Amino acid sequence: MRVLELPAGATPRQWGQIHGESFRGEVRALSAIRTYLCTAEGRMGRFPDAASVLAAAQRHLPVLERYDAGLYAELCGLAEGAAVTPAEVVVANHYTDLRDLSADPADWKDAPGDPGGCSVLWARTPDGPVLAQTWDMHATAIPYIMMMKVPESAAGPAAWTLTLTGCLGLAGMNAARVGVMINNLYSTDARLGVVWPAVVRRALHARTARAARDAILRAPIGSGHHYFAGDRDDAYAIETSGVLRKVIFTAEASEGGDAAAPRAFHHTNHCLDADVAAVSTVSPTSTTHDRYRWLSESLGGRALAGLDDAWTRMGSQDGWPRSVCTNMATPQNPHGTATCGAIAMNPATGEVWGQGGFITHVRPERFTI
Repeated sequence: MRVLELPAGATPRQWGQIHGESFRGEVRALSAIRTYLCTAEGRMGRFPDAASVLAAAQRHLPVLERYDAGLYAELCGLAEGAAVTPAEVVVANHYTDLRDLSADPADWKDAPGDPGGCSVLWARTPDGPVLAQTWDMHATAIPYIMMMKVPESAAGPAAWTLTLTGCLGLAGMNAARVGVMINNLYSTDARLGVVWPAVVRRALHARTARAARDAILRAPIGSGHHYFAGDRDDAYAIETSGVLRKVIFTAEASEGGDAAAPRAFHHTNHCLDADVAAVSTVSPTSTTHDRYRWLSESLGGRALAGLDDAWTRMGSQDGWPRSVCTNMATPQNPHGTATCGAIAMNPATGEVWGQGGFITHVRPERFTI
């Protein structure tokens, strides 16, 4: 798996330029794939052509600039390094949310302040709290998975992120031992919002899970996601749509002596909150309920023991192909959903494990923050 360590002392724009120059061909290819998927029938693509996709992507740039000048500069630097337009980098980053937008610009409004999908779990273990997730997307994204280290800066602590070439970050943990994970949700009330990997990076500027939670709740998110933020003591789960933001799970250190306090949590690609569910949809071919049921039974039957155990469960193929780790791509459908990578983190020890592709019986690469 590729690993990119950005240099300390450089500006965000320089970080982006280094990222883009290092993976110029990959950034171009990923953007082209995702532009195509936004227009492809049968792939939930709503746009009539590539020009319409890029026009929608362009409208998201001012939102990012207002939201975080440093992350906007990094994205623009990435476009410069890869010799593409910033709108093309938005497509690479924001594909799932672009796909939720109406193709008609007259329907677009600003956000306030595939059949498979990702699986997230959190648990208190004898080794400390563990956060883990698969990252499932179109199988053609597998070649672009990488780990990226962002150094400490005025914006926040250093962080390791699981990401794609050309993307700001999908999930990760920072040096303050705050971890952030995500699942995609499908909103029917999508808006023009900030590119969602920037929400992950901004949350990783926080020094506590509570501050990361608040950063997510304040973000002008444009479509559906489940965000999970956890540190050594506390953990929070937030579901969003284009309009709604709801904290659906809380586990705080003050509850530690309470026998009824939550010890584990998991999430897939359907909403647990009724209000968010009312403005969301689930594909009839989705595996989200199968994966959620398996994780419920697995965690209910045996408490999570630590990072090794989390990695093994994230690699489960029980119930294949409607399993936590899966591959639905075929020669006839190369863009079918697949497990494109995974990450597991322990805020108590600073360990971050990551790997690209299918992770069943595959050892992770190990990092420390």
